Amino acid sequence: MRNFWAVYIRELRSYFLSPIFYILATVFMVVTGNSFKDSFFSFAKQTMQNLRYAENYSVEIPLINVNHVALNMFSLINIFFLLIVPLLTMRLYAEEKKNGTMELLMTSPVTTSQVLMGKFFSCLTVFFFMMILTVSFNIIMDIYSKGRLDWGPVLSGYLGTFLLGTSIIAIGMFFSSLSENQIVAAALTFMFVFSLWLLIFTANYIAYPMNHFLVYLSLSHHLNSFADGYIGIKHIFYYFSMTSFWLFATGLSVESARWRQ
Repeated sequence: MRNFWAVYIRELRSYFLSPIFYILATVFMVVTGNSFKDSFFSFAKQTMQNLRYAENYSVEIPLINVNHVALNMFSLINIFFLLIVPLLTMRLYAEEKKNGTMELLMTSPVTTSQVLMGKFFSCLTVFFFMMILTVSFNIIMDIYSKGRLDWGPVLSGYLGTFLLGTSIIAIGMFFSSLSENQIVAAALTFMFVFSLWLLIFTANYIAYPMNHFLVYLSLSHHLNSFADGYIGIKHIFYYFSMTSFWLFATGLSVESARWRQ
């Protein structure tokens, strides 16, 4: 357990000492903040128009669901993480190989699984930190709407985003373990993850029952229920299985390199 925490703290420190993290976090907050601003003002404008219409014609018009603002933001956040997470994972093993420290890890008393989980949870911590920063936008929305924001779908949406992140991190670690070039690792991760994301659209051109299988494999398909406020066991199981499989594949990749040394 001590070795795990040593790896975890070492990797976490390297993230917060790297300018890349701050650049990614800044760009992420600027893009999501701008998206929130556009959705927020669009909501406010539409609400005022509805209120004026109701006042002028003495009719009742239901207010727009404020959760639409959060839903729009989640759509952007999830897509943006497809780009950001590969950049967070690209260095996990590739940098060790490039700097020649991979051999030290392989010959040290630290086990492959301890290194693997230490790196995984350090990256997951950074991902979680970036994700939590966006909660402030929903708090602003809740205050503006005087408590009309339904936090149930918002929290389930965050759970879906978190599970999506764990899967992408595991996939990114696998490709990082295959190359000593960080750019190559990031590019391979993005292409593979993006392909999984688009499987739901590819399924429209495939005959039954293979189309159902492709839909199930799609990363984007399982996010829909979380955005609607429904936490399905099969969707949680999908992301758990995806994460476990790619962590296992990463472990095999690193272990095979250890034996080759």
